[in-house]
Amino acid sequence: MAENDQSTSFEFQSEVRQLLHILAYSLYKNKEVFLRELISNAADALNKVQFELLSAPEAVEPDLELKISIELDKKRNVLVIEDTGIGMTREDLVNNIGTIARSGTLSYLQKLSESKEGADIDLIGQFGVGFYSSFMVASEIHLYTRYFKPDSPAYLWKSSGENSYTIEACEKQTRGTRIELVLKKDEKEFLESFRIKTIIDTHSKFVPFPIYVEGEKTERVEAIWTQPKSNLKETDYVDFYKFFEGTGEEPETWLHLSSDAPVQFTALLYAPKTSFELPGFSRNEPGVDLYSRKILIQKESKDLFPEYLRFVKGVVDSEEIPLNISRETVQNNVKIEKIRRHVIKKWLDHLESLKKKKPDSFRNIWKNFGRMLKEGVIQDFESRERLAHLLLFRTSRTEGEELIDLKGVLERMQADQKEIYFAAGPDLEAIRAKPALEVFRKREIEVLFLLDPLEEFVVDHLREYEKKPFKSVESADIQLEKEEDKEGKKGDEAEVSSFITYLKTIYGDRIQDVKTSRRLVDNPCMLAHPAEVPSAQMEKIMKMMNKEYKFAKRILEINPEHPLIAAMTGRHQKDPADPLLKNLALQLLDNQMLREGVLDDVENSVARIQEIMLDSAGKG
Repeated sequence: MAENDQSTSFEFQSEVRQLLHILAYSLYKNKEVFLRELISNAADALNKVQFELLSAPEAVEPDLELKISIELDKKRNVLVIEDTGIGMTREDLVNNIGTIARSGTLSYLQKLSESKEGADIDLIGQFGVGFYSSFMVASEIHLYTRYFKPDSPAYLWKSSGENSYTIEACEKQTRGTRIELVLKKDEKEFLESFRIKTIIDTHSKFVPFPIYVEGEKTERVEAIWTQPKSNLKETDYVDFYKFFEGTGEEPETWLHLSSDAPVQFTALLYAPKTSFELPGFSRNEPGVDLYSRKILIQKESKDLFPEYLRFVKGVVDSEEIPLNISRETVQNNVKIEKIRRHVIKKWLDHLESLKKKKPDSFRNIWKNFGRMLKEGVIQDFESRERLAHLLLFRTSRTEGEELIDLKGVLERMQADQKEIYFAAGPDLEAIRAKPALEVFRKREIEVLFLLDPLEEFVVDHLREYEKKPFKSVESADIQLEKEEDKEGKKGDEAEVSSFITYLKTIYGDRIQDVKTSRRLVDNPCMLAHPAEVPSAQMEKIMKMMNKEYKFAKRILEINPEHPLIAAMTGRHQKDPADPLLKNLALQLLDNQMLREGVLDDVENSVARIQEIMLDSAGKG
């Protein structure tokens, strides 16, 4: 350190020199972050002096407007940002602009700069670089500052961002800090008023102090999420949403949160009225922004909400989060995780309350974003039970567009019913045509209709609801017949047993088993599946994803009372070697597999139908 009467020269801390080199030459793609950092510092200084002025009216110019001013001097190639905040002492200058406040920042930046991908990473608001980021655009910085207390001297801090900086006394009549950035030759864009205003609008539009650009006051929006709910009207929430989202559409619902534990934060969350996400074509980006003291930290933060809540829009703001926070820090930050868990719980609770109090509004949310909530059941184990209360379904008892939740299904269950039954299919017509539903219609047992393949994953992950297991109507182990159903339906058990043995021989390893069914009424047979076998709907999806996939073997249940089965049984008794009987038996199975969409060999089946038709035509 060298001293003279004019100024004092300081060597930068070695870590700072490395940081400045990385910032200037190796890392940042988006340089506009520097202005956000300087405005953040200015706002912090204004907050501090605002507090001090309450108890220190003798401060330098106590009536001075609390503001931030930006001047653009194209002749000198200088950008100026000035605040009327608390200012700095000489000691502050040495302590605040000579060290790296956050441990780990430098080593993390070094790793990124050494990686091949480093130059392509957008790092706005990600790192604790603060004031240093100005050297990305400036070849030299002059910082004039005066502490707010009377008789406080003013100081000039100067540096070109290389190895050292100087501090000297200077003239400054008003309190606060004035920073002059001598811009590099290729950074003239930051002398354009429109460019500066755009940056302010992106990152600092909620700063609680006026910002002037070339003497013109920029539009400032009130951060209503920081206000008490009792001070706000419905129109305030609606207007803020329209501004925040840049839309003329009102939100469907919103939730205003304020929490002191486990972490202090406020949040204002919205659900839109419409969705622009098309399954298989486009996906919404996360819509919740992370703020710290009204300063944007992360746009569309992926750390606050899980992917399945990507439709939620709004703001989360916490003073307990550092203004400059690295991606590494966010991902491992305990406070962020606590906020995340709390807001997810509160948002899902809000949706459940909406379902009870404003069912029409919730149904619109379900219509637009229900598929995302289904994704949540699969992805979010911790919130699975809460999400289950929000699910809506069509059932065998709903009509038109009517939907019902699982609680409603439970309330309509029969007294002796131990399971929640479901049937899956591509549409209502296909599901209602399933032979397996016959006994449920007869017993007036309500069945969930799963039209979306995702819903099968949902019931598979839930497994049960309120201790009632989910069960497919096509499961092989369903026993719904009553004693009176068996009366008069036994038939010639020996003949039926012999015919079943014949069918097993004909089918070979195409099926797992053949057995008598007492749950069929109007259909001759049906395909049931063991517990470990997925539904036909799921298997078709697997087949689409992998052409080599082989459909699982099922159990063929036959209805001995049906005229077709009775006729085939009689034909078998007369002549087990009858070639027409073999064709009928093979086609019986193919018809069911074709009905479910799991028939691999369609050509042979068509040829066999033609043989049967020819045989019938010949007899005619």
